[in-house]
Amino acid sequence: MIALIFKHRWTVETFFNFFKHILGCRHLLSECKNGIELETYAAIIACMLIALWTGRKPTLRTYEMLCWYFTGMADEEELLSHIGRLQIQD
Repeated sequence: MIALIFKHRWTVETFFNFFKHILGCRHLLSECKNGIELETYAAIIACMLIALWTGRKPTLRTYEMLCWYFTGMADEEELLSHIGRLQIQD
């Protein structure tokens, strides 16, 4: 029973590690229930879209490149080059 509890605990901790470090959600933007739900859903949807677009599990570098693209610090060519390198590695 203890091993089963630990296994589930580890799964939850792995998810939050991914959520905080890969998706950049280190601090919650809201303290109310609806705000936390919206932030969580937005992060999960972003993660799924990145996975669909790249065909791989999202990495911190891919997330950063998308952020740079959306803020105008990287152009479309740089973004597509990054994604192309990911697809070649497979």
